[in-house]
Amino acid sequence: MKKALNLFKKNTKLIFGIFIGLSLGSIGVATAMTIASKEVSYTHSLSNITNVQEAIEELYTLTKENTPTGHIIVENGVRYTGLNPNNYVSFNGELWRMIGIFDGKMKIIRNESIGDYEWNDIERNDWEKSSLYHYLNTTYYNSLESTSKNMIENATWRIGGYSIPDVTTNAMYGYEESLKGASSSSLTTTGFIGLMSISDYGYASSHCYKNGQSLNNYDNLVCTNTNWLKVGIDEWTLSPSSLQNLYAFYVSAEGVAFFGGVPSSLAVRPSLYLKSNVYIKGGNGTRNDPYFLGI
Repeated sequence: MKKALNLFKKNTKLIFGIFIGLSLGSIGVATAMTIASKEVSYTHSLSNITNVQEAIEELYTLTKENTPTGHIIVENGVRYTGLNPNNYVSFNGELWRMIGIFDGKMKIIRNESIGDYEWNDIERNDWEKSSLYHYLNTTYYNSLESTSKNMIENATWRIGGYSIPDVTTNAMYGYEESLKGASSSSLTTTGFIGLMSISDYGYASSHCYKNGQSLNNYDNLVCTNTNWLKVGIDEWTLSPSSLQNLYAFYVSAEGVAFFGGVPSSLAVRPSLYLKSNVYIKGGNGTRNDPYFLGI
């Protein structure tokens, strides 16, 4: 089924050489907080926490106060970054992980794939009209426990794309968000279930995004050994190519951003936003004692 997957992969460096003259432009990026990697091991009082956002922001404050050597980095959203942060959460009776807080809502991703699916069953990378969007927001969503479904926000997903995978994380975030200076138009959609964006993956490395590493070069040990979102599978992201309708970004098993033909079947890890009234009622975020949620 991976009939178009390697069209860009085999000749990636050559293609990037052709596009080397392209300028990413000056992208105005609003900044917020980022939660450090495995250093985040503090617990917090649950009695005065009203929702997930407050709980995680308290962890950020505690971490910042106790790590004066610069383990806390400032970036887009309140994000987890590093090799293995304590961001595990029990959701729908399964193990999920917290990507971060955006627009006041916690974004989480399933720890394991639900299987291999086509991004779209036709050669068009329009997410809202794709077969995967339809599957995730109907069949998959309806398979969830009723309590879990009540926790999910029908959220706005920003789906701006870029022309090639040779792009830095900060620049890619600007294209996804369609910020000033980005070439893509303002693209958004709504839905209960989506996927991580390619910039989500980039920011999860506590080292490489800060150094301006291109996402198509994330396969070096420094990048892969500091990125909790690398799980060793070829998996789809939400982000499309802005140049050709056939392609969307995926993360390879080696941890590199590539373009894959949307009719290709790759692993899918659903992502979603929790409602603002979801709160943490127990756990410490580790794999063996994940956060438990209430609403």
